[in-house]
Amino acid sequence: MDLTLKNIKDELTNKIKMTFQDKNLDFKNKDVSINGQDYFLCRNVVSTIPEMVAVEERSQPEEDVWNNKTFHLRMRDQKKSLYFGLRKNDRLIAFIGCRVNASMTRMRVMRLSVLPRYGNQDVGTYLVMSLLNKAQQAGIRSVFVQVRNDQIKLGEFYREIGFKKVETQKSSQSESEMKEFQFLVNENKDKIINE
Repeated sequence: MDLTLKNIKDELTNKIKMTFQDKNLDFKNKDVSINGQDYFLCRNVVSTIPEMVAVEERSQPEEDVWNNKTFHLRMRDQKKSLYFGLRKNDRLIAFIGCRVNASMTRMRVMRLSVLPRYGNQDVGTYLVMSLLNKAQQAGIRSVFVQVRNDQIKLGEFYREIGFKKVETQKSSQSESEMKEFQFLVNENKDKIINE
């Protein structure tokens, strides 16, 4: 009996591998141009964390800044998380990060930070669109982001891109302080800028 169960388990494991083998968060570094300005778009890795913390400290409210430990926790599983950023003159000026669920059908934007000097919407929009493009390539169906109620401009930013507010039942005070937005990849293919 154990041999049969082992065979079934092995067969199931192989089917799951075949189903998800094309879905991954691989990322190709490349030179890009945004409104005539040249940048380098690249995957962020653990060695990039000090630069990411520096961007955080200069672009986020003090109470929202992620530290080294938080980034290490969020970035440790490279199969479920992707962080990439824009560099100008070999200096990180902005980044975005996400996590995906095990079946690679849902993605959650975990972080978007842009140095104030580059804080125009073009850089942030480019990063979000690159993330949506990656989601589409990986076969992800929906992308979510949470925004605090007091972050009105950030909520408007995501709405302009095509995210829609999701109505949720509030079960705790902390949830009532947040709004969740969703981008349905298949329904919004025309809004995604393919690279």
